[in-house]
Amino acid sequence: MAAIGSFLLPLCLVLAIASFTGSTTASVIQEACGRTSFPDLCVESLSQKPESRSTDEHGLAELAIRVAAESATAASTYVSKLLEGAGNDSSWHQCLDDCSECYVDAVAQLDDSTGAMEDKGYANVNKWVSAAIADAQTCSEACRDAALPDKAALTEMNTEFSNLCNVVLGLIKPLSK
Repeated sequence: MAAIGSFLLPLCLVLAIASFTGSTTASVIQEACGRTSFPDLCVESLSQKPESRSTDEHGLAELAIRVAAESATAASTYVSKLLEGAGNDSSWHQCLDDCSECYVDAVAQLDDSTGAMEDKGYANVNKWVSAAIADAQTCSEACRDAALPDKAALTEMNTEFSNLCNVVLGLIKPLSK
């Protein structure tokens, strides 16, 4: 009987600590994301990353940059595939070529943001992420009048990417004070 008691006490302590830590991490994500323009998107995207369970607000901002970069890379890949099939339609080709350049730039700007985060250069992160948002807007404007077969998908990707970048801006704002 004493053996069971000596086993149950440490087990209960471990479970209590794990439970407390999990809820604290969830509350850090909820609190940090609550200060962004897109709290639901923020919580959803960061919660999918295992690293989010054991990091602080600075780490969450770094993860958000990574999520935005993944979105930009996916959009760039999508645009490249559309560009291959654009054929002779010059309006498609111009739109997709512009978007391709924009997303290449956006990925580079988010890479620069990652470097700035390492140095806690939040003003530079703000500058680079804002430039990445401008790239998505440029893509949208370039394709506004183009008759793309799946224009809605590209528009959705641009919007999601911009929203993810705005999440990053919301997460770094309190860090830069």
